[in-house]
Amino acid sequence: MNNRCVIVGGGDCSPGFLKSVLRGDDYIICADSGYDKLKECDFSPSLIVGDFDSLVSDLPRNIPVLRLPVEKDVTDTESALNEGIKKGFTSFLILGGTGGRFEHTYANIILLAQTCMRGYRCVMADEKHNFYCIHNSRIELARRESTQISVFAFGEEALNVSETGFHYELNGYNLSPFELLGVSNDITAEKGVISVEKGTLIVIETQL
Repeated sequence: MNNRCVIVGGGDCSPGFLKSVLRGDDYIICADSGYDKLKECDFSPSLIVGDFDSLVSDLPRNIPVLRLPVEKDVTDTESALNEGIKKGFTSFLILGGTGGRFEHTYANIILLAQTCMRGYRCVMADEKHNFYCIHNSRIELARRESTQISVFAFGEEALNVSETGFHYELNGYNLSPFELLGVSNDITAEKGVISVEKGTLIVIETQL
């Protein structure tokens, strides 16, 4: 089994960014026009999924394609991720999931949270952000120059939230999803540790 399944969507991801992130042992699934993005670098997908309402390129003949109906109840990115789950992957990276239409970015943040709450590891990234999700768990992030961390409760109140190693620390705080307390924090130690006893947190790492 390969280490991770990478979903490439049609959002913001330059060829240089894709080349810097993708690895040779990744199982890559393109979601619709994500294939246009991947064609611009030196990687080929293992599978292409979508209704192809936004694809510009011709579909290749030597790569498996799962064609979806235009009228459906799931997004192309969600369908691509579900295909990765069916193939046994437990670790996912979503690229090209941000930018363009805001509702698509927001839908992919929801997808990130859904995937995490189902017990899978999932990260979404673009050139300036890494989006993480933790559910009844913790995450450690290394301190990086010109980087800020924001933390949001997702869906419902997150209980006993702690942030250590940060300029603004929390200790056993109950964070509401309608509260902005976790915006724009700095890691001051070698690493910052974020934990939640019960609930779900979206953690956004932003390169300034």
